[in-house]
Amino acid sequence: MQFSAALEKIHTDATQATGLDDFGTADYLEGLNRILDALNAASTLTDEGAPAALNLLTAALAERLRTQHAWRENPGYADVVITAPVVITGIPRTGTTALHRLLACDPQFQGVERWLSSNPMPRPARETWAQAPEFKACEAQVQAFLAAMPGFTDVHELDPQGVDECLELLKQDFVSNYFASMLGIPAYREWWLTADELPSYRRYADILRLIGLNDQDKRWLLKNPGHVWGIDHLFEVFPDAMVVQTHRNPVKTLPSVARVLEMPRSMYHGDNVDPAQIGPSEADLWRRAIDRTEIARRRHPDKFFDVKQSDLRQDPIGTVRGLYRQLGLELADEVERDMRRWLDEQPEQQRQAPDAPPERYGLTVKGIQDQFGDYIAKYEL
Repeated sequence: MQFSAALEKIHTDATQATGLDDFGTADYLEGLNRILDALNAASTLTDEGAPAALNLLTAALAERLRTQHAWRENPGYADVVITAPVVITGIPRTGTTALHRLLACDPQFQGVERWLSSNPMPRPARETWAQAPEFKACEAQVQAFLAAMPGFTDVHELDPQGVDECLELLKQDFVSNYFASMLGIPAYREWWLTADELPSYRRYADILRLIGLNDQDKRWLLKNPGHVWGIDHLFEVFPDAMVVQTHRNPVKTLPSVARVLEMPRSMYHGDNVDPAQIGPSEADLWRRAIDRTEIARRRHPDKFFDVKQSDLRQDPIGTVRGLYRQLGLELADEVERDMRRWLDEQPEQQRQAPDAPPERYGLTVKGIQDQFGDYIAKYEL
């Protein structure tokens, strides 16, 4: 398949899927063309994976179309002020999701629900969600994804009405680790590593303003491991952000990250996926990301708050209480009860997935320890 010739097709397909044709400014085209060129250069895509990759890009274009339409329909979004959002980040598999969903039990916060991340609009009243066609479409998409990868929920839960990470919103400009991670296309990854993501972050902030238009009294609770890479852009769009950084020994996290990525990449590359290539590239990325965040911590020493994954597992409520004190927030008794109820409802396999073997993913314990030794020592991991 000649992906470089597919640009017009995916635009046409996105328009047919949504009934919309305003894609906004053309700055997204560079990233999109880079993805198509990288897919063209890849020799491992399967007969099933090639059209699936185009479907992924079409879906992202459709989300961009829906966002442009919603902005036009709700011009008041531009006046929304986002104040001191609480932003959870850290190397993936360090407890970001668990902490995010635990804090989301608190009604003082608003988050990005999965169905709204693919259908940005002012958040409707919750009692109307089940009947919304966009919500039903998201449910169908999640079910189809899990049917293709039935083991995925062992490592990450997908819930249309639950809060999800910001990565979904950051992909609309096609300058995003989302595509490098999901598609496993090295040529795009190398370009993305040096590309400017600030326009993506500005668009992301405006999408949040849109989604929160009806809930301006609520504080944003956001989560994305990738913010450790884009930390400077995060502070550019949210200068008063309060960043909660989660920590876990990379000896545990990096093989787990590689295992998570192996699953979606198999949808596109089948048995051609080489697990041993995933680990080193991810280790390199997250080492660089940690370096960026360490510099940002020195610039903004009062904006970072730390949570160890081991503390969160051993004493989740105590850890949350301590975090709230640091953030200057009140943890109401009824909210704590809701948090305890949420914890009781979580399957054990989602609390702690089995360890992934580092050797399968081209890693060694010693190599990880050497590469991340200063980070491990600083945070006593």
